[in-house]
Amino acid sequence: MKTRMTDSYLFKCIMLVIACFVLDSTISYFLPYNYTKVGMTIVPCLGLMMFSMLVRTVDGAERYLFAAICSVYYSIVYSNSLAIYILIYCLIAFVRSYLFKLESLSLIESMIFCILTIFAQECVVYWLMWITNMTRYPIVSFLTMRMLPTLIVNLVLSVGVYWVYNKVKIEVE
Repeated sequence: MKTRMTDSYLFKCIMLVIACFVLDSTISYFLPYNYTKVGMTIVPCLGLMMFSMLVRTVDGAERYLFAAICSVYYSIVYSNSLAIYILIYCLIAFVRSYLFKLESLSLIESMIFCILTIFAQECVVYWLMWITNMTRYPIVSFLTMRMLPTLIVNLVLSVGVYWVYNKVKIEVE
């Protein structure tokens, strides 16, 4: 019986993160994205923030299955690099579960955790693209034209993620 409840909860978590990814796409349609890399780019990360909040509530080894499913979905639908996002999401699952063990987060703690997660992901992806010569985007431009605006917008969006996360957590318990 417990396994069935866990599977149902895991399915709900996956569907919630996928819904956040779809909402990311909708929001990004209205935010600046400059393909020529001379203007500001803002990337909403609702899916990543929701994943990083929910992964602690998924039990045991299923959290890595949760990470793999969310990252494969994101990689196939939104990016062209499969392995890096699987690695990043599994690393987030590890950090959230074993290094950052707070059972419940306040709004401020959740906002800080989400922003640090986005910052780390953006840095890793930029660094990997830079060392593989997939981008020549200068680091100063990256920080001022993409990283800073993305972090500011996601700081505001993290309030909504926190609210939804608490609603979902209450419904499950």
